[in-house]
Amino acid sequence: MRDIVFLLIIPFILYASLQRPFIGAAMWLWVAMHFPNGWVYGFAGSFRYNLIIVVCAFLSYLRWKDKSKMDADQLTFLIVLFLIWTFITSIFTISIPEIVWDEWIEFLKITLLYIFATLVLRTKLHINVYIWALVLSVGFYGCLEGLKYISSGGGHRIAGLGSHVLSDRNELALAFNMLLPLMVYLIGVSKHKWIKLGLSFAIVLNLVAIIGTYSRGGFVALIIVGGYFWLQSKQKFLYSILIIIAISIGTTYAPSSWTNRMDTLETAQSDSSFLGRALAWKQSILMANDNLLTGGGFKAGQTSYVWWSYDAAGSFNDVIDTSRMDKVAFKAAHSIYFQVLGDHGYIGLFLFLGIIVTAYRKAGRVAKLAKKTHQDESIIKLCSLVKVSLVAYCAGGAGVSLAYFDMFYAILAIVFVIEHRLIGSDSVVVDGSKGIKYRV
Repeated sequence: MRDIVFLLIIPFILYASLQRPFIGAAMWLWVAMHFPNGWVYGFAGSFRYNLIIVVCAFLSYLRWKDKSKMDADQLTFLIVLFLIWTFITSIFTISIPEIVWDEWIEFLKITLLYIFATLVLRTKLHINVYIWALVLSVGFYGCLEGLKYISSGGGHRIAGLGSHVLSDRNELALAFNMLLPLMVYLIGVSKHKWIKLGLSFAIVLNLVAIIGTYSRGGFVALIIVGGYFWLQSKQKFLYSILIIIAISIGTTYAPSSWTNRMDTLETAQSDSSFLGRALAWKQSILMANDNLLTGGGFKAGQTSYVWWSYDAAGSFNDVIDTSRMDKVAFKAAHSIYFQVLGDHGYIGLFLFLGIIVTAYRKAGRVAKLAKKTHQDESIIKLCSLVKVSLVAYCAGGAGVSLAYFDMFYAILAIVFVIEHRLIGSDSVVVDGSKGIKYRV
């Protein structure tokens, strides 16, 4: 039945994508984050929905008469340079080339999504539709799993769909954390009270879902994001109430196993799970030190013969003692920072950090520019909330391998579009305190 319903809906999605390029961009993001093949079980599971929607999006763009040139800026330059660098590191990989090139192609697709979004998103409506694509994919799953967690009395342990980029519960918790500020933005721009109420309810359920993942990194990220957001917000009382309600519901139903798991945060250095992550971090450092320029290549640390060629368990034990973990098999990097370091070396890490810092600073500068030029208040708020999403990514990403993540690059595209399409790249801000002018 689910297959039939979905196949009845998909023609309308494809038609809309063909008619409007910005809808194509939103549906491209939606299909990447929703993962339709994970929801259907019968004949509908044989279709490549992502490829079909991407083709429709490109056809729509080719038919579009109002095309614009790609504006070059520091953020886009760094993203493209990072893509080129990963291509170089893939050539010189110490891992299995077939695996490495498959991963590079996936990263190429993510970069193309960023470029496509920057070309076709023009107005605030376009950005709103783009954000709704995240709400109706990641947010929808959070609501569904949050309800399951509550109805099961805390017995349901939340995880992502198998074979999806967010299949791991820790990565899923990170996506929920990143989405929360964007849902807050939609509440502010929505005109209908029922939509506002529904989004408020969705925020509560996604907060509950973060708790239900049992992810310690996700919970720590939630605390960091919540504190940062609370300090930034003008409606501290309202959002304090929502957070208190969500945490109260989540912890009320949380079984003792959840409490016991969170308690291990105090004794992390003796916890096997944390030590396993530390082992993977050491492995990434050793690979980067041994291959200073190019690192090991995509997922090199997860290749058996590469893993065992380094003594991660016996290294840097004056910092974290992992000597008892010498029999542990290869693991994912469990950190966006160490993931990039191991995969692409110190140059790759420098470029990756440059992308994050540039996007964060740009969002702040664009917000200042929007205030000085008396732009729509919602645009100023969106810039501030995008910064919260980036903080969520940096905080939660410290414990997961999601350096090449569609949602992160979608947020980067939003930052670009606000500057170059909504405000204008020729705008100049005057900093009176320093007596200088600078472009955003």
